[in-house]
Amino acid sequence: MSRATKIKLQDAIIDAMETASSDAFEKSGVHIRKMPEYFLNVFIANELSNKFPTLGYRLEMPVKEALNEFGLVHSINPNELRVNGKFDIAIISKGSRKLRHIIEVKRSLSKRQLLKESKRLKAFATEHHQSRRLETGYIAAISRLGSTARHYNVDQLLDSRLEFLGEQLGNAVNISCRYKIMDAGAYGFDSTTSLLLTVFCIQNANK
Repeated sequence: MSRATKIKLQDAIIDAMETASSDAFEKSGVHIRKMPEYFLNVFIANELSNKFPTLGYRLEMPVKEALNEFGLVHSINPNELRVNGKFDIAIISKGSRKLRHIIEVKRSLSKRQLLKESKRLKAFATEHHQSRRLETGYIAAISRLGSTARHYNVDQLLDSRLEFLGEQLGNAVNISCRYKIMDAGAYGFDSTTSLLLTVFCIQNANK
């Protein structure tokens, strides 16, 4: 049975985003960025559940419900956690139904959007839930690369995002990412455009 390590989870999320991109174009004739974000959420949740037999999922789980599961009536960071909102994907244990991981999904590498979700994951990672697994959260991001941003520029692009997030979030969390670049023209994009699939990992640095 495959163990859901951090690296394997990230790679499975990337695989799911690629499968979703292929399926969207094959069955609807449009590229993935024209599909609703929820479309990606379903593919990611199903991929993780299928690849790791011990994992199940909840889609759009209310943040307050997640806190209540750990007996947390009040959040220590309610604004950044956005306690009245919902998590895109909550990965749970099939056996115990307990929360294992939180995944937020974005269709861009916008600094503003990445920071918003990173702050939420940092807030949840540092809550008093006493769960080591929940001290790590993920952002799955899918974005386009034009002809001026090919493979040799991707490392620089992602390094700039990691540096930005690190400056904004401080030393309380460690931030890393894994990525994959699709061939130009794949899955409904024109011959000058590639698809970049990225997973950011936000981890409590004090664990």
